[in-house]
Amino acid sequence: MTNYISSLSFSTATNKSIASQTSNLVKLQKEVSSGRHYDVGLHLGSSTGEAVSIRAQFHTLNAIVDTNALISSSLDVGVQALENVSTLASDFQSTLLTSIGSATARSVIVSSSKDNLDSLISTLNTSFNGSFIFAGINTEETPIETYETGSTSKTAIDASFNAKFGFGPDDPQVANITVADIEDYLDNGFAAEFDSANWAANWSTATDEVTSSRISATEVIDTSVSANEEPLRKLAMAYTMISSLGAGNMSQKTFDAVANKATEAIGSAIQSLNNVIGKAGNAQARVSDASDRLAIQTDTLNERIVDLENVDKTEASVKLSSAVTQLELTYTITSRMQNLSLLNYL
Repeated sequence: MTNYISSLSFSTATNKSIASQTSNLVKLQKEVSSGRHYDVGLHLGSSTGEAVSIRAQFHTLNAIVDTNALISSSLDVGVQALENVSTLASDFQSTLLTSIGSATARSVIVSSSKDNLDSLISTLNTSFNGSFIFAGINTEETPIETYETGSTSKTAIDASFNAKFGFGPDDPQVANITVADIEDYLDNGFAAEFDSANWAANWSTATDEVTSSRISATEVIDTSVSANEEPLRKLAMAYTMISSLGAGNMSQKTFDAVANKATEAIGSAIQSLNNVIGKAGNAQARVSDASDRLAIQTDTLNERIVDLENVDKTEASVKLSSAVTQLELTYTITSRMQNLSLLNYL
């Protein structure tokens, strides 16, 4: 058999060589720039499944870490808000105690109680990152309606008062209400307006069920506080008791009876509220601890991913430099071969 040597066969061979070297050059360039093998699956072979599994775990844990950061911030906002509520209630309780037996301080107390109620409602309507943090799982809806004329809550309180006394809180006849009558009303009809059922019907759209979050691969915890918590309802009751039942027009003895009831309610609420704050604080600590553990886990997983998928950049750079030199040499030889012709020798 005769082997034919021609400029065409040389050209075809060199073109194939250039194409192969160019392809290899592109792969090496990507490896140097990315730090990863050009084809991880081809490089790892049977270990590809391990790499895929580890990457999935890495991304899952990283997503939890990111979510934990938002949860932690939301808890920070919530705890700070509740601490402010507790401080405001304690200050008001002290002021309220000084008003007992004093007619001169009454108008200030009534005004302050209205301000405190408005502040409490505003706090319970706090939002973070687009969600109402005291709304339970109903995070897209404002939990508490403003307490004002025409609101469901005020309408219910006025109706309750009228049902007991036969006139409204703004009626001058409030001055004739006895201590026994007001205490009976506060312990029964009025208190009932702040039980779970009436609170849900007239005050709150929040759910008793609070948001829960996965803070690690194995932990799911409650990560919010509901506006329906008993101490929050009790504070609303105490403030409403002073601001919305005609306290400014009551006899001194009847007003003092109301003030005493409000003082007791606030004291009980503060104690219970501190327990709620403590529970939220515990959730803060658990989220922080979980994030610290996840950081260690993700670092370990990342190290294994690097071992499996990454290239030695120094070695890859040397190979790239050699590939560039080889390709340049091939182009030089090809150029010289293209200039060969028998006509040059005739």
